[in-house]
Amino acid sequence: MNTYPTIALALASAIVAVACSSKVDPQLQADQMTLSDATCAQAEVDKIADEAVRKAFAARCARRVTTAQ
Repeated sequence: MNTYPTIALALASAIVAVACSSKVDPQLQADQMTLSDATCAQAEVDKIADEAVRKAFAARCARRVTTAQ
């Protein structure tokens, strides 16, 4: 029995499974979103589906408003 193809297939499957199941860091995703008066409006922030990203983006907006004044 040739085990090298079996091992290679198992390793490739594991790599694909890990790569596809990893979630993007919410803070990183929020950092990549554009800050403006329009995007920081509460109605626009509420449209963000992921709760962690929404909270991180809202925190960025809060810091932006605080430092701009």
